[in-house]
This record gives sequence, structure tokens and C-alpha cells, in this order.
Amino acid sequence: MRLGTLFSDGAVLQQGQPVAVWGETLPGLLVKAEIDGKQGFARASADGGFLLHLPPLAVGGPFELKVFSPENEAESITVHDVMVGEVWLCSGQSNMQYKLNAAAPEDKDESAPKSVARQQEEEFISQLSETEKFRFITVPLKVTGCQEKYFTGQWKHMTAENAPLASAVGAWFGSELRNRLKVPVGLVCCSWGGSIAETWISPAALRTNPDTRALIDEWETLRREPQAWDVEEISAGPKFEYHPDPGNTGFGQGWADPEFDDSSWKIMRVPGSWIGQKIAGNGVIWARKTVELPPEMAGKDLILKTGGIDKQDITYFNNVEIGRTGKGDDTQYFDHPREYRIPGKLVKAGRNVIAIRAFSFVFDGSLGGSSKAYLLTDGTHEIPLAGDWKAHAEFDWGISSVAQRIGLANHNTAGLQFGSMVNPLLPFAFRGVIWYQGESNAKSLEDSARYQRLMETMIRDWRFRFEQPDLPFFQVQLADFGPQDDYDEFSAWAVLREAQRRVCRSLPGVYLITALDAGDEKNIHPQDKKSVGSRLAAAALYQVYHQDVLPYGPVFWKAKPEEGGALRVFFHFAEGLELRDAPGKSFYLAGGDGRYFPADRAELCGDSIVLSSRQVKNPLNVRYAWSKYPNSILYNKQYPAASFSSEK
Repeated sequence: MRLGTLFSDGAVLQQGQPVAVWGETLPGLLVKAEIDGKQGFARASADGGFLLHLPPLAVGGPFELKVFSPENEAESITVHDVMVGEVWLCSGQSNMQYKLNAAAPEDKDESAPKSVARQQEEEFISQLSETEKFRFITVPLKVTGCQEKYFTGQWKHMTAENAPLASAVGAWFGSELRNRLKVPVGLVCCSWGGSIAETWISPAALRTNPDTRALIDEWETLRREPQAWDVEEISAGPKFEYHPDPGNTGFGQGWADPEFDDSSWKIMRVPGSWIGQKIAGNGVIWARKTVELPPEMAGKDLILKTGGIDKQDITYFNNVEIGRTGKGDDTQYFDHPREYRIPGKLVKAGRNVIAIRAFSFVFDGSLGGSSKAYLLTDGTHEIPLAGDWKAHAEFDWGISSVAQRIGLANHNTAGLQFGSMVNPLLPFAFRGVIWYQGESNAKSLEDSARYQRLMETMIRDWRFRFEQPDLPFFQVQLADFGPQDDYDEFSAWAVLREAQRRVCRSLPGVYLITALDAGDEKNIHPQDKKSVGSRLAAAALYQVYHQDVLPYGPVFWKAKPEEGGALRVFFHFAEGLELRDAPGKSFYLAGGDGRYFPADRAELCGDSIVLSSRQVKNPLNVRYAWSKYPNSILYNKQYPAASFSSEK
């Protein structure tokens, strides 16, 4: 006899609901399971598989779970040290996989200041108690192309020795539940860094979504061929395919020349995505900016600064190349700010022209970063460059949404992680899911815009597969990352955050906490996981356990135009509503033309804020915290607000 991996020594089973128990034995045998006086029966199928359900269990333990055949005494397993309490699935990508001991090795230097990660690890371990009632198990990273039944892993007590290996978000989440509920808590950690949502969804569900049907069909077609299962192919790992740069024809046409007439070119807002603004798809675009320089800057060496140019660039000043970054299939500089020196002999008073040839062969294409990153300076004077540029496509290949080859070499192949890592958990009884993922789906505006429907597909799929139609699902809205910016109309991260928020409105039992103020400008893996785990716990305590706690920051409810050219924005959970900086740092208003401008006035009125802008006569919509790294300024008495848009 063999049981599913979750039914092993030290397991935690969910209280208060039927508990599925499964495994394999001899074909046709009657199987019985019993624990704490409760029992369930099933008969094994013709291939020996069985699935039975125990009635709802009461909190307690440790117990023994006995699974055996009354018809064959040799077919028997006893699972020891079993607790009954609250069990949660912790899943997503690297920020959920991030362990308590994730601090860098050099952080162990006792003479140096401790990092946030190290401080939080030590704090967590110092407050551990009753560790026999707090446990976790980790599903190892593995893709096989099959629907696996088992995985290699074991339940661990959350001791000082074991805790550093647990998901940091999950550990802080579980700790809060333990402290408030006073019951055993079990965490099943099932995450993979860099994973996209598509890989966590079953093939059957992927086929129901028109956005993903082609992905699963492509993989299903490939797997019929022997090379899909070739060991050398698999070990080669992911491989990017790209269009090589076809050659700089724009320079020969005078596109860097100040005298070139660009009046027929499209307006492109910089910083911003040229794909999002429909200038072109992947390929090569030119962006030109005319600048008027004062006489005191003439003849001086200047520095041109920009945000990251995705992926490569050649940059000119008055028809002379001043710098270039990246070549071939290089993608590493997509978010690296540029800084090029302009010789004084090129600089004249009055009209000068900057021209950037930008090349992106996959994912998004943009002149990115913060508006503050774009400027000309001589060390004394600064000329801001953000705003309207003129842009034109040199080569347009359309949008390359899939850059890595599919197959076992790429764990992000649609459905792979579901088969290898989620399937072995089915249909275990969970109280709910905490989910921290989305960075890898925010590669472009198009990908972000599809995320709402993608998450709806995944949540429905998991609820069906776990046989829990009301399984609570808690998302983490992406943390801030990259150069700080008040507003970025074409931010893929902002669009994805909005998709996360809208899933909560489209499906019942789906909730959202934000990590907007817990990010890191330079690290996509911010070290403050305590805030995230604690906020998830507060939301779960409120929504699932009906405790009297504040679950969220201010939650956008509705926006209503008012007389006098103002927009009143209403919030739930608005007790202690406050603004910690000027409204124009994060609130942007738009009228009927859909163009957004910073709010220059904000008045707090109970559970609402009245906003207005001198640049928007009759505001109809508001966006809050709309960039990759926005300013988090709106709080209630405890938490920040999630980013949002009032657009329908």
C-alpha cells in the first residue's frame, strides 16, 4: 500500500470539512481509514488506486491515521504524529518561494549592519513556541511532462532549525494564524521562481481560455515527437529565439539629422512603451526629441540621461552618435538607465535634436524608467526630456509574446507545473490559498491585460480540482520595483495590478492585499516578507475566520463627479483615512478625452476624498499609484491602499 505524499508522519489535516485520503493498493481491495474515532471506506479500482473521504475532523492531535484493508491485513499503513487544524496552500513564483534564510551569505558578518531579511529571520525564530503545532512541507521544483501522483517531501515542525527553509511569506502568515486562532497550522509550500500563471493551470482548463488554447495545443503537438523527451534537449534549458538587428537604415535616411522633417511621425510619450502606444510591435523604432538650449550651455560638455531602453539602443545628438548599449541577443540592459557624454563641440544654443534608435526583439519595447530619469545636464543646468517625442518604426515584426521554446527544458511551458507539482496535492483539503505571482506575466501591456482572465481560469480550475467550489483565494498585489515614478500611463505592472484587483470583483471568495509600500527599487525580491505575510493573515482572519480585525488598507469603492470640477472617490475600510504626501504624487484624473493629469487638490471627507486638477475641467475617472514603483500615499489607520483605476 502507498499513500499520497501529504499523508506522511507529521502531517496536518484540515479541520471541519471532509478530508480526502488517497493512494494505491491491490486492485479491488476494500480500504478503510480511521483517525480519532472517525472512519471512511472505499474500494480500490481495477488498477489499485483508491480515494476515500473522512468525515469532518475536530481540532486536536497528535493522532495516528491508520489506512488498511479489512480484506488483506498485509495492506496497511499507519501515519504517526498527525495534527488537525488549519492548512493553507502557499503558491506562486519567487516572492512566495523566497525563504526565511534568503539573506546573502555575507550578511552573516556580525560586524556589519543586519539586513531586513536577517532581522526578520531572527525575529521569527525568537518568537517560536509550540512548534509541534506549526508545520510545513515543501513541494520540490520538478517538471516531468506527466500528471504526477506523488512528490518527494516530508512534513517538518517549524523549529529554529527547520524554519529558515520555509517560505518567508508563508511562515509569517502561518505565525499570525497560530497566534490568533490557537490551533495547529500546516503550510504546503508549492512555488517556483520566475513562473508564469499559465504553467500552474491544468491543460483541460487552458483549453477553455481563448488566450491560452494555442499554448497548450502547441505543447501537446510537440510532445508527440521523440525529441520532446530527449535528455540532451531537456538539459540544454531555455533558449531565446530572436530576430537579428536587420541593419541601421534609418541613419542613412537622415533620421538623426536635426534638419530631418519628422512632422509625419507619431507622437510617443516618454517614458512609455512604444508597443503600448501602438507605434510598432517588436523591432526597431526611432524616437526624436527637439530641445532648446540656453546660451550658457552652448559649447559645454553635456550628459544625456535616460531610463532603461528596452532592449538595445544607439543614441545620437545632432546627427552624431554619442553612445550605444547592447548587441546581438543581449537582453540584460532592458531596464538599465543610460548615461552618455555629449562633446561640447556638438552643443549649440537654441535648437538641438536627440535621436534614439531602440531595438527590442521580444516581450515589450519601451523607453522606460521614471520621467525624472530623462534629462540633459551640464552639471549646473538641467533640461527635462520626458513628455512628447516623435517616433517612427524602422522595422516592425509584430508582437513576440513567446520567446522561449516550449517543452521540458522550460518550466514555464503551459500546464507543466500543474502536472508535476499541483496534481500530487489533489484533492487535499485546504482552508485556502495564498498566491504571490504576477511579475513574470507583466512582460508587456498585452500580457498584463490578459492576466485577469488567466487568473479567473486558474482559480476556477483549482476550485474544481480540489473539489472545493468556494476555496478562498488571497492574492498579493505586486510590490513596487524599479525607478520611482509618480505616473506611467503604459506601465505593464500597473495594468497587471489592476487585473489582480478586478479578479476580486469578478469571482466570489477572491481577495487582495497590497505590497505597494514593501518593495525595493533595485530588487525584484524585496526582503520585507513580514509585512506581506501579516497582511495576508489579517485578510484571512477577517474573511475566513470572521474575526474583528482590520483586513486591508482603504479599498476603492466608486468615483462620482461633483459640481465645481471635482471627483469624489469613496472607499471601504476608510477609518483613519490619511494622505502622506501631495495628491499629485499618486492621484491622476482624466476627463472625457481619457488623458490623465496629476490631482493638485485633495480634501478628506469621512470615507471619501474629493480630488480636482486645474488641467482637468470635468474629471470622470481617477487612477491611483499607476506606475511600476509608485508613491504610496493613501493609508487608513494601519495599511496602505492598493493601486486602482475607476475606469469601467
